Amino acid sequence: MAQGSRTSPDRRSPPFRVVIIDDDVVLRRVVSIACAATAGLEVVGEAQYGEEGLALCERLAPDLVVLDLTLPGMGGLEVATRLRESRSTSRILIFTAREDGETVLAAMRSGVHGFLAKSAAIDDVASAMLAVARGESIFPPEHERAAVQELGRLARAARTGSPTLTLREITILQLLADGLSLRQVGTRLGISHRTVESHVTKLYRKLQVKTRVQAMAQAASLGLIELGRTR
Repeated sequence: MAQGSRTSPDRRSPPFRVVIIDDDVVLRRVVSIACAATAGLEVVGEAQYGEEGLALCERLAPDLVVLDLTLPGMGGLEVATRLRESRSTSRILIFTAREDGETVLAAMRSGVHGFLAKSAAIDDVASAMLAVARGESIFPPEHERAAVQELGRLARAARTGSPTLTLREITILQLLADGLSLRQVGTRLGISHRTVESHVTKLYRKLQVKTRVQAMAQAASLGLIELGRTR
């Protein structure tokens, strides 16, 4: 990512108006500091819940939305999808700790304009925000590769006729097979237990089973999970 962008915008131009949606107050502060230190960026609103953030964007019509994916209630991907469906002109930069291929691919499909890991340096955060606000798409090479690998996995599953479980569904099923409860799985993955329940319902339907034991047996027979692992 190019450096030196923090002083490049024309100071005579109005700054890009930014809304931050993240339930982590520390991360919201990091993004705010990056904006305050960067010519051309101005934070006009913050929200910690998805529904709250969506309403804020509808009211303020920001140029840029910096959006986490793991939010209480309405998740970040749903917020992004609803913004796109509302024909909002706001540009969207995902700022998340989730970097797996399934997540990156889902973000791309939702129509966001950039994807950045929360481990990024503050200068890179500022540069990414400016680039996305100006109309560029920012997807680091490692995230593009992860999305391509996920596409390949889906294509292989379609060719073999096996049930197409997502990587997240397989991970949840493996953790359940390891003996974790729904709440423990949610804690391990950083999602709510209700989100875990939603994934379990979907994978039951895909595997055409009705119980956890049936799901684990079916997934193990397909080579998707391993039974008898130690936690």
